[in-house]
Amino acid sequence: DKKFLAALDTQCASKSGIHEEERKMRAQEIVALADTIKILNDDDALDLFKKTLPSASMSFVQVESTSAEQRKQAMTVLAQVREHVQVSQGRHRIDIVMLALSGKKIGFEKVITMIDELVTTLKKEQVDDEAKKEYCGVQFDESDDKKKALERTLADLQTVIEETKEGI
Repeated sequence: DKKFLAALDTQCASKSGIHEEERKMRAQEIVALADTIKILNDDDALDLFKKTLPSASMSFVQVESTSAEQRKQAMTVLAQVREHVQVSQGRHRIDIVMLALSGKKIGFEKVITMIDELVTTLKKEQVDDEAKKEYCGVQFDESDDKKKALERTLADLQTVIEETKEGI
């Protein structure tokens, strides 16, 4: 039981560290995704664009410029987050969003949908991680209680053995 408790202590410490890293990483991802969505949904750029358009022929160029600038800003934010995320921690999801942003034929609606799905997944994983951490804490407490009960039983048995030896 002592070996089990020691192993459980080690596992809990390890899981706590991993949980904390993943929580920080998810928070960074969510902030980056929120920034990306904000850039992609920026109405100020569209209003400015509409005010400065003198003719229809200029609109295509202006839209491309605004769209390209929004993509560039979104790519910059995602690239910064990507540097802090390891491959095993879901870096591929950020790569997919970056790939979609760099493509010419994919509209922002698909990208925003992908980002929303990623945020939902991250929130679900966070809830799962917190539940796992709570379970680990409960198991640790139960093991500690069992250990104390076994130590008391052992002490009682040692007392009985000593009394029996003295009686012989």
